[in-house]
Amino acid sequence: MARKVKFILCLHSHQPVGNFDYVFENVYKESYLPFLKEFEKYPDFPVSLHYSGPLLEWLEEKKPEYFDWLNSLVKRGQAEIIGGAFYEPILSLIKSEDRITQIQYMKNYIKEKFNYSPGGFWLAERVWEQGLVYDLAKAGVKFTMVDHTHFLYAGFDKVPAGYYVAEDRGKFVYVFPLNEDLRYLIPFKPVDEVIDYLKTFLEREEDEAIVVYGDDGEKFGSWPGTYNLIYKEKWLSNFIERCLEEDWLEITTFEKVLADYSPQGLCYLPDASYREMMEWALYPDDQDILEKLYKKFENNPEITRFIRGGSYRNFRKKYIESLIMYSRMIDFSNNCQTDEQKKYLLKSQCNCAYWHGVFGGIYLPHLRNAVFENIIKGENLHFEQLGVEVVKEEKDINFDGKNEVILWNRFLKLIFEPHNGGRLISLDLIPVATNIQSTFTRQKEFYHRYVFEGGKKEMVGVHDVPALKESNLENYLIYDKYKRLSFIEHRFETLPSARDIEFLNFKIDKKFIERKLNYRICKKKAGIEFFNFKNQLEKRLELNGKEVFVEYNLEEFTSRYFAVEFNLFTLSPDAPDKIFKLNGEFAGNAGTLFEGEGNNLSFTDEWRKFSIDFYSNHKFYVRIAPLYTVTLSESGIERLFQNSTVFLIFENNKDKIDLSLTFDFI
Repeated sequence: MARKVKFILCLHSHQPVGNFDYVFENVYKESYLPFLKEFEKYPDFPVSLHYSGPLLEWLEEKKPEYFDWLNSLVKRGQAEIIGGAFYEPILSLIKSEDRITQIQYMKNYIKEKFNYSPGGFWLAERVWEQGLVYDLAKAGVKFTMVDHTHFLYAGFDKVPAGYYVAEDRGKFVYVFPLNEDLRYLIPFKPVDEVIDYLKTFLEREEDEAIVVYGDDGEKFGSWPGTYNLIYKEKWLSNFIERCLEEDWLEITTFEKVLADYSPQGLCYLPDASYREMMEWALYPDDQDILEKLYKKFENNPEITRFIRGGSYRNFRKKYIESLIMYSRMIDFSNNCQTDEQKKYLLKSQCNCAYWHGVFGGIYLPHLRNAVFENIIKGENLHFEQLGVEVVKEEKDINFDGKNEVILWNRFLKLIFEPHNGGRLISLDLIPVATNIQSTFTRQKEFYHRYVFEGGKKEMVGVHDVPALKESNLENYLIYDKYKRLSFIEHRFETLPSARDIEFLNFKIDKKFIERKLNYRICKKKAGIEFFNFKNQLEKRLELNGKEVFVEYNLEEFTSRYFAVEFNLFTLSPDAPDKIFKLNGEFAGNAGTLFEGEGNNLSFTDEWRKFSIDFYSNHKFYVRIAPLYTVTLSESGIERLFQNSTVFLIFENNKDKIDLSLTFDFI
């Protein structure tokens, strides 16, 4: 039996690249500032703190006094600074050399700003693969932390405590289990209940009686219901004072534990993250099965410790949006050469936009935009190094075993998938660093069931039953039958309405939409010719400066109407600086529901300073509709505007139809 339980409290604070400034400001006031000032009152209560790079950069610029307070805690030995990968990437998402660069960047930053050399490493989202150990050790990491459930999956037969040695190819780091039970106790349960739980670890041996609580700093004031609980009702100060009163409880740090106690032995842990993340990585029906498994065996811990969800990597399969960002980032990394390019690369690797769970993540347009903004800026530096007018390239950029085709000049970069109807999966507007194709496809989510079952009026913590933030959400639970990208062709016998487009009430010929096309890259021009299975020319596309010209051959087309669909990443549905015009007349804002006919449709975004002009020598019918997803965030379930969907519909003339897209940068 141990003489004392050694308790480490570790807070991880993070804001993603591209998040709104007001979000930083609000969370600073609700969490980062009050918890630091609270700890400052108790110099005998040491705390371990991790701040991600984007948050540190914001604090340094906007709240330099925070650095002074933090430095004072470091100097008096109360605050232990935990390192990490600077822009908070998931390490398994990025290449080995990028991992080491991110880690060393953080080490250097902390040394410069706080005169502190961190030995610890906060593993983003606790996404663990044993093969990471080699790179962690190579980068000078001494210790890291994962959830205690990682150990249970590996066959440990009780809640692990103490710390362990993780080895890979002859290199090792120490690993501390983060206690999952405490994540649900703190700060939602009474202080006495938390203290009683900690006391149970007195039954362990001295070197094993080490318990770590590690969780989000935002939980201490910014999560729903927590500010009043923690500060106004004084949960945190009561907890600190109670801990300091107990003579069997030692509040300590990771470095002190490493110096004073021995590891519990080797651990070889399976690929895993925290339990919820592995649930979110599954498709909704599989999440339902997993939930039933947990319930079936909830009283059999010897069985439930082997039940777990999917791999974090599955988000790239679950969401095409994640796969496109990931594949673009990896392609950029493969061509990244200079330090200036590398800075953009590291920013593009921030993890939040690549996945989705209880937080908005990939559903948040501004986070996806930030990923592409940094990729585009960095790739443009590479393009300038090439010293060419245009790049014409074919390669398998998204790892599906089939080549994509890239057309790229100093204004635009287009990536097409010939094997999926020649659809456009990326369209970079280089002068304004925006991928107008950073759109979203609606799909079923596990939490959509609460829309029908009923949510709560107010949430207490993000693990609570979600609140429904608006009524009639069930009307927007529409799941797309194909990926909502651009240059998607349809065939109709009757004209759909704009509302039909919005709610997917039109005939969808998925086989035609996703037909495999052969292609030929033009030798003299920056163009592509697409051919059907009969080797008949279907469409010819050319990039020339700021214009994309396409010609469709309808000689073999049998339907009454031929339509071309575009989904545009327009950010805000009702902002007055984002407008459509048809033949020069106002048609609506980005979120408009509009029908008309003409031959010239334009979209102007004055905030991002660009415009698109759709023009044809043939009349077309215009249908514009907003695309909303029903999305879960920390505060509940709500609609979120994603795309402006545009259908240009032509009558079949059994001949050729032209269409040009001209871009201008204001």
